[in-house]
Amino acid sequence: MKARLRTKVWWPKIDKDAEQTVKNCRGCTLVSAPDPPVPMKRRELPSKPWVDTAIDFLGPLPSGDYLLVIIDYYSRYKEIEIMKIITTQETIKVLKKIFSRVGNPASITADNAKQFSSLEFKTFCSENGITLFNTIPYWPQQNGEVERQNRDILKRLRISHCEKSDWKEDLLKYLVMYNSTPHFSTGKSPSELFYGRKFRDKLPFLADIENNYYDDSEIRDRDSEKKQKSKLNEDRKRRAKDKELEVGEKVYVKNFVKENKLTSEFNSTPHTVVNAEGSDVNVRNDETGQVYRRNIVHLKKVEG
Repeated sequence: MKARLRTKVWWPKIDKDAEQTVKNCRGCTLVSAPDPPVPMKRRELPSKPWVDTAIDFLGPLPSGDYLLVIIDYYSRYKEIEIMKIITTQETIKVLKKIFSRVGNPASITADNAKQFSSLEFKTFCSENGITLFNTIPYWPQQNGEVERQNRDILKRLRISHCEKSDWKEDLLKYLVMYNSTPHFSTGKSPSELFYGRKFRDKLPFLADIENNYYDDSEIRDRDSEKKQKSKLNEDRKRRAKDKELEVGEKVYVKNFVKENKLTSEFNSTPHTVVNAEGSDVNVRNDETGQVYRRNIVHLKKVEG
């Protein structure tokens, strides 16, 4: 548009005026690509093990099984349970078994799957002194650690599938290996940070000649350094830009279910921002009054 205008006319700030005209075009806004993502936010290392945990389901697998994956954000210690039925009741039953061994965590971060967002699960957490955090819908990056772990588990399962070996046996071996291997962020194995000791396996064990003391500040410095480096790399690759919305502003919400190829990228109904905490935004549909929780990257400001 700007190039065509320059061949015909000129006036001061012609480029700026042309850009603003496009921004004010409702149809152009609805079909345009989402804005660049906002810069990543580093998750601070918890004060100790089993304070912040993440939980997720992986599956279904070809066998019909699901994997319940639990990660401790401090140590990166991982628990995996194989399940056939993944109702809220069965999920709670499995968690009770795990918590009977290691105690109740202070908090659980989970997505909005019905098993984790149901009243029954919320009641279970409340009665056991566990704070439940549900992630923003359509934004799995908010529970990034467990998503990364799921990719690693899936890779191990694919290897078992290719080699036609017993995947359940291979999964157990993988879990021991993972929890016994120093994590790149902390420099210590998950088992060492979680239990205060190293797991024994078939490899030579040097516990008798090693000093088991570790400096927590060294782990925190290393974790912070690795996270910052990863954040900068990801922000650069994603061309992330800071973006803020204020209460009362009008926005369009991204369409996640499209009827056909001509469906616009964003819903044409304006929504009003009712709460905004960083990239976590609540918006109200101006027609129905329904309130949605969305990541800021899935919203586009109404211009003009």
